[in-house]
Amino acid sequence: MSRPQISVIVRAKNKIDTIGLTLASLRRQSIEAEVIVVDSGSTDGTLRLAEKWADRVIEIPAAAFTYGGALNEGAAAASAPVHAALSAHCVPESDTWLEDSLRRYARSDVAGTNGGSLTPVGVPITDTYWQTIEDAVVDPGWGFSNHAATWRADVWREFPFREDLGACEDKEWSWRVLAAGWTIAYAPELGAPMAHRRTAGLRPMFERISREAEAMVSLGAGEPLTPREALRAWWSAFPTASRKPTFVRRVSPFRMVELAGAWHGGRKAAQLPGPCLPGLLVASGHPSPALPYLPW
Repeated sequence: MSRPQISVIVRAKNKIDTIGLTLASLRRQSIEAEVIVVDSGSTDGTLRLAEKWADRVIEIPAAAFTYGGALNEGAAAASAPVHAALSAHCVPESDTWLEDSLRRYARSDVAGTNGGSLTPVGVPITDTYWQTIEDAVVDPGWGFSNHAATWRADVWREFPFREDLGACEDKEWSWRVLAAGWTIAYAPELGAPMAHRRTAGLRPMFERISREAEAMVSLGAGEPLTPREALRAWWSAFPTASRKPTFVRRVSPFRMVELAGAWHGGRKAAQLPGPCLPGLLVASGHPSPALPYLPW
């Protein structure tokens, strides 16, 4: 392969049921990409599939895994001027995902791209939405997600992902980049479905939401969810539209697990002695609102 336009990093561990579809989708893309799999201790045949489809497979010990660390390992090995991250259980929305993402880099101030259908204030995105640091202040939890994202390699070299976070390494990275004056491009066609958050089951979902809440509260991007706020959110705060009756949505076990995970993670962060991590938006002169952390 001549030098690729984009390198895709796929983090994986025991994803034999899904990684084949993910890697095949990358080989169907309208432009050729370098594919790098970073595996953290698979024992189920994931490595065998990765070696079939990927240009390079990097193995790291399971005990050393962090989301940011695995991405940094893959990015350090990547040869293209633009990098992408795609979770091993995700398939892009289209076979032009990489090409559509690269088009946004025609603007010299674009640090990364991501999928998005609504702006931070709920307005539908019909073309491209260019995120700024002010958007992160309005809603720190909105935006950049490494389940399907791209970024400039030279921006990553200046702003590598943090390796000491249990989750939300993507959001924290975006805040630093936006605070430095870059923008991130969002469009509906630049994403990949996130159904894995629920299809993995209730316990994995609880653990994921808990880690995210702990990270967000620790970063100063939210306050722990109180029981009263959780009850109010359960009763009336529906993050997406649905044709299902309200009472059906209220009794959804996934909705209850989301709120329970947010409460648990926020409480865990609040019990740590002192601020365990600096509030990045505050440190950059853009204090975020003291809002309770919710899992959407």
